[in-house]
Amino acid sequence: MQEKRDTAPEEKQAGPEAEQARAEASTEKAKAPQVSPAVKPGPLARAWQACCAPFANIKLPVWNIRLFSWLLLLLIVLVFLLSNWSPMRFYFFGLWFELPKALSILVLLLVGLLAGWLMRFPKQKRAE
Repeated sequence: MQEKRDTAPEEKQAGPEAEQARAEASTEKAKAPQVSPAVKPGPLARAWQACCAPFANIKLPVWNIRLFSWLLLLLIVLVFLLSNWSPMRFYFFGLWFELPKALSILVLLLVGLLAGWLMRFPKQKRAE
């Protein structure tokens, strides 16, 4: 019969020697010469870097189906509004004025949203 051998790797012991080795490695990296490019960036490259620097820390939104749906709906509404830009005449209490159809659609949409928002609040019960 063959003897069963333990094939598990031996665990490394983290002692003062390992900490000292890590400290030496970090000091060696700090002492290493910095490599600079052979050609310095020109004025356009420096201007581009200066323009892009403020945007480096911006975090982009996570793409999911909800965000995609809202952006698709926004795109459809924008195309609809831009395609309906011809003027339209309104008569209101004897006055008339002309507005683009897109603007009238937006005004009616906002009035409807405001009415829906006001109707969603529950009515207060009257004390009898």
